[in-house]
Amino acid sequence: MSYPTLDINGNVDYNELMNFLERMCRVFKWEKYERQTLGRVSKKTGKHGMLRWYAVILIQWIQGMGLSNIMNKAIEYKRNDSEATVRIDGKPVKYDDSREHRNVVIADTLDVIENVILFSISNYFLRFSNEYKRFHKVESFKNDWYEYVEYGTTNPLTILLQRSGFSRETSTYIRQHRREYVVMAEDGGVKLRRTLLQSRNLGAARESADIQYNMPEIFVD
Repeated sequence: MSYPTLDINGNVDYNELMNFLERMCRVFKWEKYERQTLGRVSKKTGKHGMLRWYAVILIQWIQGMGLSNIMNKAIEYKRNDSEATVRIDGKPVKYDDSREHRNVVIADTLDVIENVILFSISNYFLRFSNEYKRFHKVESFKNDWYEYVEYGTTNPLTILLQRSGFSRETSTYIRQHRREYVVMAEDGGVKLRRTLLQSRNLGAARESADIQYNMPEIFVD
């Protein structure tokens, strides 16, 4: 058993991901221990309907999609589904795209990201990754989905920048402007130009100043 593979663009096939999650469901007995979320079974279809929703958000998260875009996608899905509902005071109500209903969708999506993706799924992926490393007697391996979830990206440069202390948003910004700010060192490592300290992106400039104070060696003129 191994994590789903990524293509050259860092994308994953949805069906392959669902097959993997369904196997995780059986191995970790989610229907018993996570029956309200990961293991929840639809009374209508007998399938893990919530898990399918989580898989969509998981893909969006590891592909580096921002929170606002993820929430907009969730609202768009509800808007285009004629049978979509939201829960108001604990009862299902037909979705009408009102501000109240959009706010419910936003709150539900944020809750999934925080409590399901970044907590539950992240912890299960950590357990899987640790077992994989123990079995194969390695300290690390490529295609570690625990890292993808933790850092919110599949891009190696973005992960490296976050390990250095940059936020997810700033790391994505630097990657998008890598020709301006990123220098490949002779040993294959990555250095950052000090011009990043004067970046027009105020958040990137502020974070760079803090990181340069603690890790001056990663910056070059």
